[in-house]
Amino acid sequence: FNLIMKQRNLLIISAHADDHVACAGTVFKLRKKFGFIPFEIVLTNSELGQNFKVKSEIPAPSVAKTRANELSSASKFLGIKELFTLNQPDLGLVYSREMMFQVVKIIREIRPQIVFIHNLYDAHPDHKVAFEIGLNALKIAATGVKKQTLGSPFRVPQVLCCEGMLPIKSQILVDVTEFMDQKLRLFRLYVSQANSKAVSFEKGLAVVRGYHLRKQDSLFAEAFSLQE
Repeated sequence: FNLIMKQRNLLIISAHADDHVACAGTVFKLRKKFGFIPFEIVLTNSELGQNFKVKSEIPAPSVAKTRANELSSASKFLGIKELFTLNQPDLGLVYSREMMFQVVKIIREIRPQIVFIHNLYDAHPDHKVAFEIGLNALKIAATGVKKQTLGSPFRVPQVLCCEGMLPIKSQILVDVTEFMDQKLRLFRLYVSQANSKAVSFEKGLAVVRGYHLRKQDSLFAEAFSLQE
């Protein structure tokens, strides 16, 4: 990372509550080591996201509220300064110019030095659309539409695509060994998501990426691909 900068804001663009877990170790590290201030956009209401173990325990009308409460608690734990929720339907996220412009406005307002987005090859349909929205918003925020209501153009210096459920061809590995406990504590705040299998997957993926660092004391890492 090029960390010689005055304004140290970062922005996460997520499809759902809990998607920020993919980059949480890095966010914790950037906060503690370099003084970054995190912001997040969550595009959907996340109302359909719950694992099978708790599905019967949470009445359907309460799922959206449960997910919103989990997101609120997790955002505080992660240190999110401001959370923007766009409340699009879960498993129904559709690209639109209006939503892309909402993201442009937020990017130009926050002027982040680092933005985390989903990756192009993610298997989840909402994640794919979120990637498209995020990528186009970043381009328009930098060089495109100059509508007064969208603020002044701003080019984000560093855009990182997070690893999701499927492995990516990574170009950056971030050592998060010091912050792995915090990452897992964050994930467990999502009671509707974090069953033992999901937590084991998250930890196991970080172990594999830690091995890829080839450093003696680097036990856990997060992987990212670069987006020009």
